[in-house]
Amino acid sequence: MADVIAQRTIELTLPNGTQGSIRVRVWEPEYRPRPSAPFWEADVEVAGAGKTHKTNGVGIDAFQALYCALQLIPSMLVIYEDLGRLSWLDAEWLGFPEIKLTEP
Repeated sequence: MADVIAQRTIELTLPNGTQGSIRVRVWEPEYRPRPSAPFWEADVEVAGAGKTHKTNGVGIDAFQALYCALQLIPSMLVIYEDLGRLSWLDAEWLGFPEIKLTEP
């Protein structure tokens, strides 16, 4: 089992003022060969407010898998936006990269 290599706690403020937290964790990439092709995976998890979502970034090498895992985080946090305000270090920017699916 891979080790957690990064973890961040995001604050969740509900409309009634109640505070909660969302934990984001990323595991070190692992080589996971499959019959179709060998590739790397980096697991990523977002958990809190009674919800847990875990998936992985996939790549040809460890760098690509880790980069893909980091790019998944903003879309994983979307499920919490309807619950209240998300913040990190008292700022609305959570410090994660966002995927822009537009032409260069």
